[in-house]
Amino acid sequence: MEHNMRVISRGSTRGRLCIAVLALTVAIAPSRPATAADAAVAGDNQDLLIADSFEEGEGQPAGWSEGAPVPGVRYLWSGGKVADGKRALSLKKTVNRYFPIAEWTRTVDHRGGAAALDVKVQVKAQRAAKAIVDLQFIDGGGQWSHDWACYIGAKNNGDPPANHDWKDYSGTVSIPAGTKQIAIGLQIYGPGQVWFDQLEVTYAGRGSNAAAEHADVAEPAEPRDPINDAIAVEVSKDAQGEYLLVAPGDREPPPQGFGLVVVLPGGDGSADFHPFVRRIHENALDGSFLIAQPLAVRWTSDQQITWPTGTNGVSGMKFSTEQQVAKVVDDVAAKHRLDRRRVYLLAWSSGGPAAYATLLEPNSPATGGLIAMSVFKPDSLPPLGSAAGRRFYLLHSPDDRVCPFWMAQAAEKALADAAAPVTLVQYAGGHGWQGDIFGEIRRGIQWLDRRN
Repeated sequence: MEHNMRVISRGSTRGRLCIAVLALTVAIAPSRPATAADAAVAGDNQDLLIADSFEEGEGQPAGWSEGAPVPGVRYLWSGGKVADGKRALSLKKTVNRYFPIAEWTRTVDHRGGAAALDVKVQVKAQRAAKAIVDLQFIDGGGQWSHDWACYIGAKNNGDPPANHDWKDYSGTVSIPAGTKQIAIGLQIYGPGQVWFDQLEVTYAGRGSNAAAEHADVAEPAEPRDPINDAIAVEVSKDAQGEYLLVAPGDREPPPQGFGLVVVLPGGDGSADFHPFVRRIHENALDGSFLIAQPLAVRWTSDQQITWPTGTNGVSGMKFSTEQQVAKVVDDVAAKHRLDRRRVYLLAWSSGGPAAYATLLEPNSPATGGLIAMSVFKPDSLPPLGSAAGRRFYLLHSPDDRVCPFWMAQAAEKALADAAAPVTLVQYAGGHGWQGDIFGEIRRGIQWLDRRN
């Protein structure tokens, strides 16, 4: 069926502060049952959403639909060039024009209980200027939003098109609150040809009750891993906050103490992001760091801001995110030897405004922050004067159609004018974590960790 839809803020009902203004007409196919191949894999992996090698079908690939006819584009169910098996999906574009977009799509029902999706796919490219694996999210009211999971092609001006044999691509994107259906789009923008094979889309960041949603018989709960236990901390006289800690185990602290990364996730800021946060600790940080993940507080049922601050609050709040972060840092310092010079924030999307606000507090416990794919609205922040001497690593994609790239550029200039060490690093692929996620985070933390 056809819907006239507009791109909306990712999870706007959860206070994700970005607004996109691009209007599109999107054809959404009805959700389809899993293929036999999907069912066979999903029987062993309840986190699997789709595993497809495009082998099944009569006349067309099972579960997949061609997009609207586009001049100069051929939709191919290829039997010649494959990564494995006998078939692959392909798009060939012979005109030097980026729009309209051509795509193969498949739509499935969202099972809920997860914060993000991991995407893996094998791709072959022949002079492909730009191709995308796009994750599209439809809520119960028919509203539509999307994130790019994989980018194939020229990422910067002057780069050559993608021209390679079969190669692994991967990416992770957040799932907006309220999502009912998920569409996978295999897209081509510019000229060239691209083939897709061995696609796998897996839930990531699933909440603790996810297994019960799919189990036929309830099983006794396993002992909880202490690393996942929320730690209560008194933030104000009549209200407590909570955080999750990735602790060092038996590791001895460095001579000056551990560094601490305080993570303010995007989305709803909940504990569902903790598996991803733990992977950050394992893959992006060295053994000299701890991670603390404050949990966002829902002060009202209709709260529009995930991380309310002292200058941009919500009704009924009893403490701000800045206060919560300060108390979390103090609580970690009471239990572990900390190097207070190495307390950094890591925030993305809806977590970004609160990270800016925390770093602009005169007595902020943080000395720097990595802020990714977020907005910068100085009118809703404390004065920028307190930025002097604090380090800001901004990570943003020029292709971001959710949080505009010009806001990151404005932040870079304003912070530099306020005598803050700041750098703006670009990545390709649009809004969301793309490409070498943990490498990007590692490089950002290393930059913050430099001593002048």
